[in-house]
Amino acid sequence: MCELMQKLQDEGRAEGRAEGRLEEQTSLAISMLRDKEPIDKIIKYSRLSPERIHELAEQIR
Repeated sequence: MCELMQKLQDEGRAEGRAEGRLEEQTSLAISMLRDKEPIDKIIKYSRLSPERIHELAEQIR
């Protein structure tokens, strides 16, 4: 049972880190969009997909 609980805790931590990275990438992309940076540059530095960048651009208009 302890191994199962440890595995669940590890998975939860990994999921939390992934969510945190996504939030940081999204925040960076939004800042860059507001600063009118080129889309290619935003994709390069945020590592978000072009589709996600365009979604964010629509949201902040």
